[in-house]
Amino acid sequence: MLRSIRSLGLLALALGCGDEMPTAYQTSAPPPDRLFSVAGNSGCYTISGALDQAAMLPAPLAGTITGDVTGTVLTRSAGPAEAHGAAVLRPVSQTWNVTGGIVTPLIGKTLIFDNEFVGVFAQPPLVQVNTRVRIAEGAKMGNLTLHGITDLTAAPAVTSHLEYHGVICP
Repeated sequence: MLRSIRSLGLLALALGCGDEMPTAYQTSAPPPDRLFSVAGNSGCYTISGALDQAAMLPAPLAGTITGDVTGTVLTRSAGPAEAHGAAVLRPVSQTWNVTGGIVTPLIGKTLIFDNEFVGVFAQPPLVQVNTRVRIAEGAKMGNLTLHGITDLTAAPAVTSHLEYHGVICP
């Protein structure tokens, strides 16, 4: 009984495929000219890379952007910090001056991101950063996540390494 049900299922599957059945191996990778494009002709790009910053507090963090977008970054506090247990929340503004990378429509632009910074003092003096930033100026729209570590070991000297991932629409 089970064998005949299985046979009928395979027959139905074969008949249902008809002319739609692939005849050769097909890759799911997009063509090279669309490799970083999202949703066909939307004009948006997926990007990833890293931000490396340093500062003598209370000065803003300044550093470099590497990866799909390259240039410089300046991170400023945009409001007071709020502590919630081991977590610290603070509004932050980031300015990216884009000088290169694979997203040519962004080269030469200044991007400003609003960031509701979320840091966790899981292993002081290291602050684990896991936050999102949203484009405020310089592009149509964009949302990125930032993950990494800010090191307060030598405070007031601070260093930060954050990886960015997300989508931006120039």
